[in-house]
Amino acid sequence: MKPQNLTGVFIPVSEIFPGIHSDIETLKKLLSSLSLTDTIFWCARLNNALSIGSNNADHISQQQFGLSQFFTKSEIDSVNRFVKKHGDPERVTIFFRGQILELIRWVVLFCKDLPGDGNTFEDIKVRKIFGKAALIASDLWAMRIFGNRFSLNGGIERARERALGAIRKSVESMSSPPNMEKTLGRGWALFSEYFNRAFSSFEDDFLEGYGISIEQYYICFAALLTNYFNPYVGKMGAGIFDTNTLGSDTPYENILKIFVSKESQTADEIKASLWEDVIEEINVTKEIPSYDFRSLREKPIFRAKDGRAIILDPYFFCEKATIGPLFHILKLNRYNNKGNKIFGAFGNAFENYTCDILKRMFPDISGQTPKRLECSWKIKTALSKDILEIDALINDMIQVVLFEIKAVLIREDAILTDDFEDYLSHLREKYSLSELCDHRINIKGIGQIARLASEISSEAQASLAPYFEKTKIIFPVLLVHDPLLVAPVYGKFFADEFNKILNPDSTNRDGDFLKNNMRIKPLILMTIDDLENLETSIEHFGFKELLDDYSSSCRDRLVSLHNFISSSDYSKKIYHNRWLAGKALEILDKTKSEIFNSLASKG
Repeated sequence: MKPQNLTGVFIPVSEIFPGIHSDIETLKKLLSSLSLTDTIFWCARLNNALSIGSNNADHISQQQFGLSQFFTKSEIDSVNRFVKKHGDPERVTIFFRGQILELIRWVVLFCKDLPGDGNTFEDIKVRKIFGKAALIASDLWAMRIFGNRFSLNGGIERARERALGAIRKSVESMSSPPNMEKTLGRGWALFSEYFNRAFSSFEDDFLEGYGISIEQYYICFAALLTNYFNPYVGKMGAGIFDTNTLGSDTPYENILKIFVSKESQTADEIKASLWEDVIEEINVTKEIPSYDFRSLREKPIFRAKDGRAIILDPYFFCEKATIGPLFHILKLNRYNNKGNKIFGAFGNAFENYTCDILKRMFPDISGQTPKRLECSWKIKTALSKDILEIDALINDMIQVVLFEIKAVLIREDAILTDDFEDYLSHLREKYSLSELCDHRINIKGIGQIARLASEISSEAQASLAPYFEKTKIIFPVLLVHDPLLVAPVYGKFFADEFNKILNPDSTNRDGDFLKNNMRIKPLILMTIDDLENLETSIEHFGFKELLDDYSSSCRDRLVSLHNFISSSDYSKKIYHNRWLAGKALEILDKTKSEIFNSLASKG
């Protein structure tokens, strides 16, 4: 289980190349001497190298790969001096994902194919130019992401809120793609089983919108992921495949061509999507358009004019497995302006998927009433006459774990806004309380779970006595689909929102809230990745023991549950999810049967 990278030092270009400025004019001059297609392939190869690995040793080897490819010995000596000055090579970063995505943006604007494209990077001088350009891209990335967002103006609490967007983008830019087993297992389960039940026309809609079935989609996805996301990028041509011959001599030749055509784009298409009407001659330094990753998310494979292709960004490629199919049915004309219906169905599917994990973790073997685990539970209160709708609840009499489950998407254009309050409003709209245009209050996840905790605490000895009369402690858990909410500070922001809505009678010294004589813990933010990691692992420790230890160690919730687990003794007790492994094996077996067995029989 890998902790999110919370701190680090980036090397400015001036440390390695004195006199080189981190400005767009310098970057344009450098990139104009590089050949477009070769440069994009090398961006992808470097990005793939940075995406492999799960510990600090991998971080160092990743950085060494980039250094050996693009810098001379004297320049590497300068890097080593910088590292030594900052004391810890594990904290120093030369190359990272966000930098490469930033570089791609400028490459498609300033580069053109030059004579000899395909072999230009065999020249060390060309690779050295690429290294300089990458370091400038790193500086431009930092200016775009951080700006003045870490200013302490207004005090530490306002500073944390101001920095939320930059923190999210920083974590995203340093993230490795999710584990392949989990990516395939979850995606295949969600869309072959759960979403089908929530949206009955899905399979037909997907076939109509995409051109292949959902099973064929995952077989193609698995074939590319297992064969062309290649960690051994030091090998010439690693990760590159030929779309002209892909799947030849297999029944999947045409199906793979459809898949690649839907998931890939050319350099011209990348430029058009990232820069829209901007042309090279315009002085983009005066007004640089915002960087929207949407087109790279939609089509994360680069396809050259001659048919060669490569996974451009492994993180976005893997992300497609767990959310991508939704967007292909959204493109159907009959679903124009009906996105809420589709995403609502996905939310229901995600809730059922999550509840099934909890049912495997806490099977009903006692036959007791009420059950230890309740999912999609509705109970009526007498005092308020409300129906309480509870997504999931673990009831161990004295202690109760209360789940609210949410699968919502954060808009890319809402994250790095000029006014950080806009982003806070967007987070509240998606996860908490927001005011609608007619002055009604829209209540989402945090608001719902605060209301539930308040109702339970007020009626535990009255109308809810059969369920909660012995309850002393409530653990409120907001379980989310968004993996980037493990970023630092988000847990505190959400916990503060919970506190405001709950309006407790008092707060104990240990940080617990008191409401109607019941102790309520500060909100715990848990991602689906965390829950999947825990499914098999709680055979080795108690679930509420973990929540209690986290609450004691991280009262302010500045550190995410994910990072608490990965930096504590619990990390030694985390095991692969057996059920997800089985689902991944299911689609891999189909891939082997449909594609690779046919190749073997003809070989």
